[in-house]
Amino acid sequence: MMWRSIGGIAFAAIMLVGCVVGFLGFARPSISEAENRTLTTFPEFTMASFLDGSYFSQLSLWYSDTYPLREPLVQAGLDLKSLYGFTPETRLIGGNRVSDQIPPVEDEDDSPLAAATPRDHNVAEPDVRVRAANIEDQIVNGLYVTNSAAYTLYYFDKDATQAYADVINKAAELLDGKAKVYSILLPTNAGVMLDDAVLSDLGVPNQDQAIDYFYSRMNDNVITVPTFDTLYDHRDEYLYFRTDHHWTQLAAWYVFESFCETAGKKPADYDSWEELVFQPFVGEYSGFTEVGSFIPDSVVARKPQGVDTMTYWADDLNLDDTYTGPIITDLTDADEGANKYNCFVCGNRPMSYIENPNVTDGSSCLVIKDSFGNPLVSTMVDNYQYIWTLDFRFTNQKLVDMVEEHHIQDVIFENVLMFAGTYDCSDLLATIVYPSE
Repeated sequence: MMWRSIGGIAFAAIMLVGCVVGFLGFARPSISEAENRTLTTFPEFTMASFLDGSYFSQLSLWYSDTYPLREPLVQAGLDLKSLYGFTPETRLIGGNRVSDQIPPVEDEDDSPLAAATPRDHNVAEPDVRVRAANIEDQIVNGLYVTNSAAYTLYYFDKDATQAYADVINKAAELLDGKAKVYSILLPTNAGVMLDDAVLSDLGVPNQDQAIDYFYSRMNDNVITVPTFDTLYDHRDEYLYFRTDHHWTQLAAWYVFESFCETAGKKPADYDSWEELVFQPFVGEYSGFTEVGSFIPDSVVARKPQGVDTMTYWADDLNLDDTYTGPIITDLTDADEGANKYNCFVCGNRPMSYIENPNVTDGSSCLVIKDSFGNPLVSTMVDNYQYIWTLDFRFTNQKLVDMVEEHHIQDVIFENVLMFAGTYDCSDLLATIVYPSE
């Protein structure tokens, strides 16, 4: 009886200490080193969220996610699991977000004409680098691991979606009569490869519906390219890597075929291109989760026939300092740990230029892209005489100036949903699109 009393007192004391610690606001962490992610922020109070109860759910999530002792407890849990000799086959890393509900596309009160109040898109140069890093953080802002592969989840944000659409609409307005504007929005690997029932259990939306909603917010002078069904119809093929959030060149080719159908072009004969295979490839997920049980990937790259070299800028503030490189870099003999995804168009460069002497029709395009655009551009080479690219995360160029100076006919905005659905993405795009004040 005495030991039972002592145990009860000890348990009550532990609970009391835990409660006191829980109220130490100054000790609450903002990032998790163990899970390599930013923790949930304190929710903003609104009367709407208070009345519908979502504020209390968000408050509870913040409290548990930023508990002062959570980091050593999480790390201890990870260390304990490592003693088992295995990690769980199915698990979620990060993902402590609440996805907005996707409104019906046909909602008349939700038309592009009812756009949100325009944002202030003046982004200071130091903040540009921070925002670029924040965009990359979306890779693990919800990572689902199952069946020896990892998947990046996407959380819908209605206001951020509108902000993105506003920038694309502005580009089409500024380029009216000068160039056609296309939007290519790409689903993440989770959206295509996981079943809807799994996505629902994870609290994330159907990405087909999300892309439809993005496109519904764009004006009629923006030409939207179907992507989700294009990829979903081939989901039994090698479209995405298991150890990396990127897609394969084959997936990019299918989307380029969809673009050509939309633009009234005949795509080049991709199947006749020389094929190179670089393996093994272990991608960026290895920095966030144990991928030892994963099947290593291979990077399959086909080389366009018309031209093999390109020009790029490491810093587009210095346009006199140019470099040349292969459109498809042969990484057959690269180190095992090399990022073989960088074989496409010399990797992430602020600006690049490809001229195909075998295409003589004067056709030209400007691709404003993220890293998913690299294999996409490699599939476009035999269809355009001139291809310019801008990586919106690292460039200082202005859209209208580029179009006028280089006589661009097609402007193609390519973004994957997990990037496009953030304010950081729309603000960085705006630095390219909006004229300087």
